[in-house]
Amino acid sequence: MLLNVYQVDRSEFEFVVDLEKRHCTCNVFDIDKIPCIHAIAAAKHIKRDENRFVDASHLTETWAKAYAESIHPGGELSTSTYPENIDELSCPPPATKKKSGPSYKEKEIRWRVWGSWI
Repeated sequence: MLLNVYQVDRSEFEFVVDLEKRHCTCNVFDIDKIPCIHAIAAAKHIKRDENRFVDASHLTETWAKAYAESIHPGGELSTSTYPENIDELSCPPPATKKKSGPSYKEKEIRWRVWGSWI
């Protein structure tokens, strides 16, 4: 039986990596499902490809399968129904705050004037 649990020392910290369970005590491997630096070090130590331990959700093949089928719009435009007053409806722009302080152009002008004194 091959053990896949390794202790990785990095400066004053020690991390325990379980390659089979895809777990590291730094928790990056657990959360991101991508090998952390400690898992990569453990994989390289046993001469295994670290890409084997990447979760399937990150693989190109998984994404290709997800988008393999055609995506069709909801229905035929001729049979779709719209409100009578569609032309009267409007969508106002989102509310935004004006940034305080001088604009980029004003800052640039001030910098050029100030820079010419040096």
